[in-house]
Amino acid sequence: MYVFFWVLKGVAVENSKMAFEEACRMVGECCLMFAQNGQEISRERLALWLGRAQEEAVDAIGEPNDALQLAIERLKGR
Repeated sequence: MYVFFWVLKGVAVENSKMAFEEACRMVGECCLMFAQNGQEISRERLALWLGRAQEEAVDAIGEPNDALQLAIERLKGR
């Protein structure tokens, strides 16, 4: 049982790491898109844009995307 707990904990940590890396990638892509279009980049604007993407993800797959949610929460200072 003890080994099983650590295996599950390792999976959770790995999933968290993957979600964090994906969140960073998404934020970076948004920044590049805004910069390419000569638009202002701000935390609020990034959170708003990613929030819209999250709404589309929920509509498409029926549940929020963990990486998007993480990015939005961090950008909003939560």
